[in-house]
Order: sequence, then C-alpha cells, then structure tokens
Amino acid sequence: MKNRLILSVGIFLLTIISTELFSQSLTLVGDAKLSLTGEGTIFSAPSIKLRDNSQIIQAEAIKLPFGRFIELLSPDALLKTRMMQKGDIATIKVGIGTKTGISIINRSTATAYSIGMESGSEPESLPYFWKVTPLNEDGIADLQFSWTKEAEPEDFELKSLVRKEGLDWLFEDSQEIQDTSVQIKNHALYRASASAFTISTVRMDADEDGVPDIQEIKEGSDKTDPTDYLDTDGDLVPDYIEGIQSTNPLDPISYLSSNQDGVPDYVRDRSPIMFININDFDIPWGFTGVDTMLPDSLVAVLGSGMIVNLGVKWDKSNLDIYRRGAYQIIGDYTAYPGLFDAYELPSNISVTVLPKPAPQDVSLDVAEFEGKLDNSEILIGQFLIVDPADNIHEVTFIGDGYDNKYFEIRGNTLYWISEDKAEGKTVFTVIVRVTDRDGNTFDKFLEITRIRESVKDITVYNVFSPNGDNINDTWGVPEMRFYEGVRIQVFDRGGVRMFITTDPDQKWDGTENGNPVPVGTYFWTIEVQETGEIRKGMLNVLKQ
Repeated sequence: MKNRLILSVGIFLLTIISTELFSQSLTLVGDAKLSLTGEGTIFSAPSIKLRDNSQIIQAEAIKLPFGRFIELLSPDALLKTRMMQKGDIATIKVGIGTKTGISIINRSTATAYSIGMESGSEPESLPYFWKVTPLNEDGIADLQFSWTKEAEPEDFELKSLVRKEGLDWLFEDSQEIQDTSVQIKNHALYRASASAFTISTVRMDADEDGVPDIQEIKEGSDKTDPTDYLDTDGDLVPDYIEGIQSTNPLDPISYLSSNQDGVPDYVRDRSPIMFININDFDIPWGFTGVDTMLPDSLVAVLGSGMIVNLGVKWDKSNLDIYRRGAYQIIGDYTAYPGLFDAYELPSNISVTVLPKPAPQDVSLDVAEFEGKLDNSEILIGQFLIVDPADNIHEVTFIGDGYDNKYFEIRGNTLYWISEDKAEGKTVFTVIVRVTDRDGNTFDKFLEITRIRESVKDITVYNVFSPNGDNINDTWGVPEMRFYEGVRIQVFDRGGVRMFITTDPDQKWDGTENGNPVPVGTYFWTIEVQETGEIRKGMLNVLKQ
C-alpha cells in the first residue's frame, strides 16, 4: 500500500509519496493538520512544534532524531493516534519544554485517542500535565507516562500519578510508579471530556500509619492497613519513618525514643498514655444500675496528644452488689488496627458497694406448739424479719445454749426435733442470729410455748384387755409425759400394788410379778409433783 502525507495549512494541500519526508524542522500553526495514513508510514524531521489548534493525526508514526520530541506549544494543540484495535499500542514522544513520553494500549473496542498537554502550576508537581481522550467511543486503556529528572521539583520522593477531577487532583490507587515513569492499567477514559494526568507530591496516608500511600505502593504493603508496612528490623517502626528520623531500619534497637523510656516515638504516639474518663465511684447496697454508670467507651489520650474513643466491654463478674466492699470492674477495650499498647495501662474502675443497714427485728409467726406422744418432729413457725432493705436472710442459732438443742432451723422455718420429753417445761428460750447478704447480723432471744393438757383434763381410760390380741393389751397415761415428777400406780381391791412407774411412757401389761392378774376391778392413782395434783379412778381388767 502506498504511503500518503497530507499537510493542510489553511487551504494549502501538499501530497507527496515517500517513506521518509522532511529534513527541515516543522511548525504547525493555526488550524493546520498533518495527517499520516497508511501502514508503515514514518515521518522524520529534526523537530516538530504545534501551536494554536494544529493537529497531527497518527502521531505515533513520527520519528525524531537525537532524542527530540513533538513540542506542544498550545493547550489546544493535539496529537491523534490511528484507529486502534483492542491490544494495539501507540507510543509518542511529546512535551512542553522537556521531553515526556506517553504509551497507550487500547483495551476496549476500536477507537483513536487524542493527546494534549498543558503547562501546570500546581506546587510540588511536574510543570505540565497530559490530556488523553478517546475519539470514537468511551475507552479502556493501559497508560504509561514518562518524564525527565530535570523536570522534577526538589524533594520529589513522594511523587505520584494524579488525575484531575473538577478542580481537584486525585491520587490513582492502582499505579505502578518507577523513578521517571508510571503505569496504570485498565483505566476508563471518556469521550465527553479529556482525562488530565500529572505527577505530583502526594502525602496522602489512607491508613494513617505514617507511611504515605505512594510509599506503600512502592514497598508492596497495603496502604489501607495500618498494621501492614515495611519494617525490616521488626522494631514496629516503619522503615520509611526510620529514614526520616535517621535511625537504622536494619537494627531493632535503633529507633527514636525522645523521652528515653525504651518505647519508640512511633509506637508511643500510637499508644494510650492516659484514660481521661475512668473514675471510681460508689453505689448504694443492692444497686442494679451499675451499667448506667460505666462509660460506653474509653476516652484515651495517645502519646501524640490525639484523643480517641475506644469501645470497651466491662467484666462485672466479681462484683457483688449485695456485699459491701470495693470491687475492680475490669475494662477490656477494643484496639483498632494500628493502635499499640506500649504502656499496658489498666482500664479498670473501682466500684465501692456501700454498707447496708442491719435487720431491725425477728419474730415467729407462730410461737407455740403442742407436744406429740411419738416424739416426731414438729413444725412450729416461720421467722418474720423486719428489714426495709432486703428480704433475703439466713437465720441460725447462736451455739447450743439455752434451749437451742431442742430445735432445728431449716431455711426460714423452726422445728422441734428433740426426743427429750423436757418434762415440766412449757416455755423454751432460743437465741437466734439473722445474717443479711451484706454480713450484718441481728441477734435476739425468742420464747416458744409448748401447749399441754392440764392434769385434770387428761383422759384416763378405765378398761383394757391384756389377752395378747394386740388390741388394747396395755394401759397407761402417756399424756402425762410432759409433766415433771409423775408417779402412776395400780392397786387391787385389797390395796396390793400391782404396777408403779414414774415414766408416763411406760404402760401396765396386766401382770403382777410376771403373772396375769385376774379379771376384775382395780384402782389407779396419778400423782403430779410439778402441780401437786392427785387423780384417782377405777380400772377394769377384761380378758375378752
């Protein structure tokens, strides 16, 4: 295929068939267009400059000797590529004052691209920026920009590719930057407006670990993770920070510790040195609203002076709100990524449970009982405790003195449990102690009355049949067992004593000296020394 060069300046048109054209420098002005079409086209000239609205189409076909470049002297001058298929590459040397390079790899459907440049005045940036626009369709492309060292401002260590959006220059996350070149892949470009790029100092530190994002990109660490940075010697201080502080990033004991406490400044600045909302407090006995008095978060002062809020969980497992005393409530705060704990500050709060008033009184709801002939236990009554502050108590006897031995306390109930008849006693005195959950005690003597039938009212049966049929075979008066000094006797009609006992629980079996007595009428007497009473009566002995 033949090669064609079309040079249009105003209305002047020149067509030449050649593979290498022009040996003189070329300057395009006004609306001039230099269009190179066809395969294998090469256009060579000592220098080419574009002014005004001039354009070069298929600019990647331009070859300039001696490392020269196409110089764009107007922000409206443009270089345009050929129609690029997916995967096609176009590389153009272009610049303003100094040489730069731009390489485009088309990653979308077929389209051509235009390249422009403008002088820039952003501080700490290259003195120009590139403009790239897809001409036919919105495009996706790999872009690579290069520049010369002499174009860089001083202290350009944190140089980064930035893209203009509105009035702002935004950091490009996915860039791969070298000394004087940078690449971004699969970048979206839009036909409606040019995408502008330049190289600028960017101190952005997304994870606030002290290492700028661009430095983390160079080092291969995660710029969004404050715990991920290059730390060759493992002293927790990033190599980048050690470079700034002039310490040795290869020596784990070489780091800056301004106050000489053995903690690197970098770590101290990110460690709590004080909690300003931890305050001890008192609560009334039994207070259940402790959670409302504990802070939801800890306000920490870091070594840098920054104040941060830290989420906290309080462990109240050792707190007994029903027992006076001081308790440590342990706070476990949540450390966010990048926060150190160099000083291991305690995050505990001391809570003092104030004393509870002691119980005021104790009594029995029932303080009397009737004795049982079979010596079984007897439920007497429930303890009633006067205590405005609490309703849970423990009631115990104080030792075994007084009449405590006859009784037992189970829970809040008093029982008679003794097999001792305690003859002659109708009033029993016990001493009890009430202990509340705070350890307060209240002691008191209580009287319990045993009810017994009067001697004259006790029923004495006048007949029994000791015939061995296990029915009414014995005779006695066990109801007298609760009286002291009782003597029971049985006589025959001639006044001979058949039976005598001082134990009312012992009964007569109808024998005398082991021999059954005859059927008949006998006489009994009951003497009660305690009351001085004597009772008498007849007793019929039957055999049937």
